[in-house]
Amino acid sequence: MIREPRSEFVGRRRELESLAGELAHARLVTLTGVGGVGKTRLAVRAANAHALRTSTSVFFVGLDAVSDPRRVAEAIAHALPYGELSARGPLEFIIDVLSGETALIVLDNCEHLIDAVASVVDDLLDALPRVTIVATSRRRLDVDGEQVFAVPPLTTDAAGDEPADAVALLVARARAGDSGFALAPAEVAAAAQLCRALDGLPLAIELAAARLRTLSVVELGRRLSQRFTLLRAGTRAPVSRQRTLRAVVDWSYELCTPAERGLWAALSMFSGPFDLKAAVAVAGGDDAATVDTLDQLIEQSVVEADRDSGRFHLLETIRSYGRDRAEEAGDQPRLVRRHLEHYAGLARLARTHWYGPAQRKILGGQRADRAELDAALRTAVALDTDRALELFSDLRYHWGVGGFLTEGRRWARRLLALPGGSASARVPALLVAAWLCVLQGALEETQAHLDDAQALLPLVPEAEVGLCEVELRRWNGSRALFAGEGERARDELLRSIGLARALGRPEEALVAQFQLTVTRTQLGLADAAAPAREALRYAESIDERWVRSLAMWAIALALYADGDLDEAERHARDALVLEEGIDDPVGDCLVLELLGWIDAARSPTERTAVLLGAALSWWRRIDSGIAVHGPHMVAQHDRCVAVVRQRLGDEAFQRLSAIGERLSPAEAAAFAGAPGRPAAGLSARESEVAAGIHEGLSNREIAERLVLSVRTVDTHVQRILAKLGFTSRAQIAAWYQSTLSAVR
Repeated sequence: MIREPRSEFVGRRRELESLAGELAHARLVTLTGVGGVGKTRLAVRAANAHALRTSTSVFFVGLDAVSDPRRVAEAIAHALPYGELSARGPLEFIIDVLSGETALIVLDNCEHLIDAVASVVDDLLDALPRVTIVATSRRRLDVDGEQVFAVPPLTTDAAGDEPADAVALLVARARAGDSGFALAPAEVAAAAQLCRALDGLPLAIELAAARLRTLSVVELGRRLSQRFTLLRAGTRAPVSRQRTLRAVVDWSYELCTPAERGLWAALSMFSGPFDLKAAVAVAGGDDAATVDTLDQLIEQSVVEADRDSGRFHLLETIRSYGRDRAEEAGDQPRLVRRHLEHYAGLARLARTHWYGPAQRKILGGQRADRAELDAALRTAVALDTDRALELFSDLRYHWGVGGFLTEGRRWARRLLALPGGSASARVPALLVAAWLCVLQGALEETQAHLDDAQALLPLVPEAEVGLCEVELRRWNGSRALFAGEGERARDELLRSIGLARALGRPEEALVAQFQLTVTRTQLGLADAAAPAREALRYAESIDERWVRSLAMWAIALALYADGDLDEAERHARDALVLEEGIDDPVGDCLVLELLGWIDAARSPTERTAVLLGAALSWWRRIDSGIAVHGPHMVAQHDRCVAVVRQRLGDEAFQRLSAIGERLSPAEAAAFAGAPGRPAAGLSARESEVAAGIHEGLSNREIAERLVLSVRTVDTHVQRILAKLGFTSRAQIAAWYQSTLSAVR
């Protein structure tokens, strides 16, 4: 058995189970990962567990102190019995001693001798068919038959009542230094946040635990900006480079080529995950060369790649180190400017290509790049007011459609307070700010922004003033609509539509057109749906989805007002389908509200309460509400709630509404589009399974109740999901509560 450290081994249950499976069939398993992630400790524990299961001899070879590639075989030989006394060649000695033996060798810290280790391992695996090798390295050996196991950081999120592995390690190591240490209930969240800030790296957590003798968890978390000086071992670590966090990362840096170090510094400018185009743009080099260098950094566990999303990221510890190096070299200003230029360019393209088929891609990209966009705005603020205002304006759909209304308004206040800035940059920013304010019901602030824009309009260059005027009239109309000033709203929206068409920009009329239908509906005018239908036709012709969905909702609203409930429901559900991938929370909420009103107009049901609860939850999340959209909408909502409360009673209404509030937007949308009555085609057995899901039972518990196999219950659940068009058990539970339970 290999001697393990005397300190408590914490967590890693899943990793040990996976490694046990790997060692059952693979002869070379390489544990890779960033420095400090715990590769050595995990390898030793897995090797010992394998030895106990299989009665295998196990040997440990530490290569961290070996600097000469020619001495790799000698280090392995010295780990075997009498190896230091043998006069034979080391490789010959190893093969002779282990010939015919079942053994496992752990080769620790191979990265700085990677080619030599790979060569020796290749020879040993060929010569010793009953020997298994476990290697730890920051990069793979690239030997035939190698099974790579990427060691993840410790989990930082608790599972049930058990603390996360990272927090458990922090507490265990803190108790080793102070037996009386305990986390107070108020410190649990701070401890989890501390471990997340340390990336779940065991070494960083252990070094942090040593500081808990003098600092509280909260105080330590506040000082993490100084992590490379703060986190030093208070005891002797077995290897000098493990005594400070910086020394661990220094070790990785020293193993990099100059090109790899340069790219590391460039990638440290990102605040979150990034894609390949962004990496190339910030690095500023040749595409092919950047890809090759990035591949090497991934190979060395400096950069982590997510195959599913096609994006990359650095742990915060690695990022902080890279930024320090970039600052030391004087490269940071240049890299930061490249970062800004890249994301400002993407934002500009998003704005100019918004009305067309790219909307889902634009919003998905901006949501994924949220941290980078925030960082780019901070850079722009420090550099130039005009650039900051322009970037904010170009991100209009990120704020207004992507669901970041509050964040957008916060940036608007900050940027509009900056000194200077040209009228051509300030007016569009004021108009975007007005849009965000109106969507959250801040009508006085909306009016102030519109007034400021109107005052600056004469200073805007003639080539740009037309579109500014279109937008100014549009948001004037929106403000009036939401304030209940129907006649004024109609006039302003008509002016906006006319100006857009006169400029040859029909796409800029689309929003005003669907809003005009809402206005005409509230004014009780004939053929209220006409403007939205016109907008729908044009949006379809350019393969646009966002306004198509809103126009469909506006048409549904007009049909509802006319009493055509079936057609209103069909159009509302079609609006939800169009919303898929756009995920505009304002649009989603409006459709859910309308579907609830339609249900209530027919005959209020449990389902209506669930829909209203789902809408309420998501209104709150964007700091908005149906009241924002004017007195007419509030009146419809209040009438619906009153009818449903009367039909169900207060207690049932609250219970069902709470179920709706727990649904995600996607779940709520699928629920809204599902059959509204028990005739959903469920068999008697499927209904029983749905009842169990509604009660919160697991598939195993349902199987025990119904005397079925778990596999049979699994099959029933999949059939229920397919029949109802759902994707989660939560949706089944909500559907059951609002339909089947009502008839039992």
